[in-house]
Amino acid sequence: MFEPLKETVALLKTYGDEMPEEIHQQLQNLPELWDNNKRLCLRVAENAAPLQAAEAAVLRQKGQ
Repeated sequence: MFEPLKETVALLKTYGDEMPEEIHQQLQNLPELWDNNKRLCLRVAENAAPLQAAEAAVLRQKGQ
């Protein structure tokens, strides 16, 4: 997923535009951080599902 970014940085380097070391380090860490973020989103969705179901039940009762 982040290969196009790495390729762009490499292309810029061929034209003499060197990126700071911080950028290279961020590109190395980005896939792991992205995976952590996806896992966090899944956990939040799992935790919110019962609350959403309870709210839907309340709304159904009010609608009847």
